[in-house]
Amino acid sequence: MLKRFFLLTLLFISIPGFSQKKLSLIYTGNMGVYITDDQSSVLIDGLHTKYGDDYLFPPSALVHKINTQLQPDVILFTHYHGDHFSTELAYNYLASNKKAVLFGSDQITKEIKNFENRLFTISTTDYTKRTVKIKNLKITGVKINHVGKRHLSVENVGYIVNFGIRKILHVGDTNWMKEINLFNQLNLVNENIDIAILPYWMLLEDNATALIKKNINTKQIIATHISPKIKKQELEDMRERYPEIHFLTTLEQRIQL
Repeated sequence: MLKRFFLLTLLFISIPGFSQKKLSLIYTGNMGVYITDDQSSVLIDGLHTKYGDDYLFPPSALVHKINTQLQPDVILFTHYHGDHFSTELAYNYLASNKKAVLFGSDQITKEIKNFENRLFTISTTDYTKRTVKIKNLKITGVKINHVGKRHLSVENVGYIVNFGIRKILHVGDTNWMKEINLFNQLNLVNENIDIAILPYWMLLEDNATALIKKNINTKQIIATHISPKIKKQELEDMRERYPEIHFLTTLEQRIQL
């Protein structure tokens, strides 16, 4: 009987997905996140420099840690604004990590010279999704319009990173954009998203919970792009309104997902 018990235990452990592996997330500033399952890792919007007092950014010590310790397999950028992307830091990362690859729109990838065979350009002519397999990851990029009329020319890319155990959505700088039926065109509700990383302003609408359920249907939300100058009461009010949401506000803040 005891022998049978141990055999069954080994069988269950060996079944893919039976032992629920955890994902780890480290906050790197503004909308920057490093995510790993201890086999593969991605860094999204995680290499940028000081853009203004309203934006957290990775200081040199954290950039060094990214380059030499965290060493993400893939660096992804949603768009070229300075609070999301640095040409110099991205170039330096690819130069020092020979197997790493980069994803971005044409406005991003055209800035990176000498690494053409390690660049994946996501088209933003329409809402067609592109999926690329990297190690045990499936990374899908898709155009998601940038918020604000003055940024109509900005090529903003959203990403779905599939670790096998969980799917993570990162939307960059967008909003609900009901005027163009954005999320109807994206059809994200059928992607089985487990975790959505959103700019905090998408939570400010009165019916935000219903919009999230209707348009993304995610199991978990992480709020980003929170200014270090945000009023304490405003942040506390959001946390009280959404007690189940993680609000990223401190550099190297860690979350087990």
